[in-house]
Amino acid sequence: MPKYRLGVVGLGGRGRSMFSSISKNLSDDLIGVAACDLRRDLYDELAKTYADATFYEDYDTMLDQANLDIVMVETPATCHAEFCAKALERGIHVFSDIPSVASVAEAQMLWDVQARSKALLMTGATTCGWGFTMALKNICDKGLIGKPYYMEAEYIHDCRYLWELTPWRKPGPNVHKYPITYCTHSLGPLLRIIDEELRTVTCISTGSHVTDIPHANDLNVAIYQTDSGVMIKQIASFINNCTTGHHSYRIHGTEGYFEHLSSRGAEPAKTWFSSTKIPEMKTLTPISIGFAPGDFDSDIRNNPKYTFGHGGSDAYLWYLFVNALKRGDKKAPIDLKAGIAMTLPGLFARESAMKGGEKVNIVYPWDKD
Repeated sequence: MPKYRLGVVGLGGRGRSMFSSISKNLSDDLIGVAACDLRRDLYDELAKTYADATFYEDYDTMLDQANLDIVMVETPATCHAEFCAKALERGIHVFSDIPSVASVAEAQMLWDVQARSKALLMTGATTCGWGFTMALKNICDKGLIGKPYYMEAEYIHDCRYLWELTPWRKPGPNVHKYPITYCTHSLGPLLRIIDEELRTVTCISTGSHVTDIPHANDLNVAIYQTDSGVMIKQIASFINNCTTGHHSYRIHGTEGYFEHLSSRGAEPAKTWFSSTKIPEMKTLTPISIGFAPGDFDSDIRNNPKYTFGHGGSDAYLWYLFVNALKRGDKKAPIDLKAGIAMTLPGLFARESAMKGGEKVNIVYPWDKD
């Protein structure tokens, strides 16, 4: 069976790691042939362990000359859309990190490009591939917690140690001033268990207290709501002195409850679940499931090569994507619409915060359709 020719744009730490891992572990399906970055020295470092790709400084040149089937977009979080669009316009499939876009205008642009392209765009929504979030979706699909009506998600990660290594993370007057814009890790798993978009948001900010950077907001809190009244509360903080794990989720349903708490000191992360549908689980019961998709999905558990990237979740998403391409699917497992739906609410939340917590309507490119 022919292999898919893979290229990568963005050779930061994650770009180099993912390109090497995919080329090595998914070699039955993919062959890494091209890498692009503004810095040649980053490719030289990659080439020490993986030298089978051609290096390009210019992205358009790579797309035009490398005969790619798939491009992996691993550029900083503030600049994904243009790279995705250029590949889609050439009929090249895309696997893109999140957030999907950095503005409402980019969302419209990329939506229009995808509509004209026969290539697929896969959203690399890492948290959607974790074992406990996959378990949540399975539980909801079976109706065991009924209709989710109120949910919470926390992304609390002190990123100051990464500012020098990845400068795009450092808050600036117009960049990452509001951490709520990086909402995809929190909203991704929750949007997969409801059949509505988020339509309004109210967001407030603590302002800057921890550092002496005036525009570096420590923490944002957003309340999103759907047309039917389903609510999501999201907390985002990238400047703090909290030493817990990063991600926690709570889901209230008409027939039950699901909770995942990140690690707390020596206490490991834990997941609980209750359901009125199961007599022995009417009270909150711990369930043994963690980050690795192998804890939940037998196809992954029996295949040890799917173990790289965020506890195996990145590998699992690539597994889904490649299989979709093999089948000739017309839509990626987590497509552009899903990516935009978990990205745009954070941009409108930032608008609300800038207006002092005023309620803001959320609009999507497909609303015009």
